[in-house]
Amino acid sequence: MSTRDDERPAVAASDEAMWRGVLLGTNSELAKARRFWKHLPSDPRCKMCWSPFAGLGGLLSRLTFHGPMPRNPTMCGFCARELRKHPGGAEIELSVLFADIRDSTTVAESMAATAYRTLLQRFYAIASQAVTTHDGIVDKFLGDGVMALFIPAFTGEAHAGRAVDAAQTLLRRIRETPEPLPVGIGVHTGTAFTGVVGTDDQRDFSALGDAVNVAARLGSVASADQILVSLSAARAAGLDTDAVRVRSLALKGRQESLDVVQL
Repeated sequence: MSTRDDERPAVAASDEAMWRGVLLGTNSELAKARRFWKHLPSDPRCKMCWSPFAGLGGLLSRLTFHGPMPRNPTMCGFCARELRKHPGGAEIELSVLFADIRDSTTVAESMAATAYRTLLQRFYAIASQAVTTHDGIVDKFLGDGVMALFIPAFTGEAHAGRAVDAAQTLLRRIRETPEPLPVGIGVHTGTAFTGVVGTDDQRDFSALGDAVNVAARLGSVASADQILVSLSAARAAGLDTDAVRVRSLALKGRQESLDVVQL
């Protein structure tokens, strides 16, 4: 999953400036849209432009093509289409969460395919709700895992804290289910290229780079019922790192070890 600098999409300076403003929440057009939509009821809303998805405001949203996207209901269709018109993005600091079902192959082997699909759907629903409740967006479902992004435009500067809160909420809700799944979670904060990537006929909003790779590695090595948070994310989230044990992990594909805390 590693991404070298020369592998990142080439972006014109004007487009990069536009993307940086959108991702950091400082874009003037985005601010104008938010000022309009914030006065109309009601939650939930598009994480980007704040168009409402429910109530009378939700009706107006749908009439103006701002209804929620089927693939990612945290963003409206209008925003998604506008972003796809400008393939590219910008390097920003954000927080990334990966949650995986441990030993999913063994779990799948012990049940019928339809039952396993039902189990995954339950996991996706819990993870999606935990992420969106804390202002994150589900980037993608990865078979037995979930990747989520916590971007400053949606969370403000507290993206690391929101990611950690989402991880704890996800794990708590998994524990509360009648048949708890063995889930491990990784959270990391760092710089990533964030924007629309892909080919002309298949473009997606996502993030690329070392920060994403590190979060993915943490999610893959976390034990069942465990959250591994990189020390950088823990400090950015305001956690008392003096009160927890910090350990160094050697992650596959990385030359340097990474300091992490376990929640």
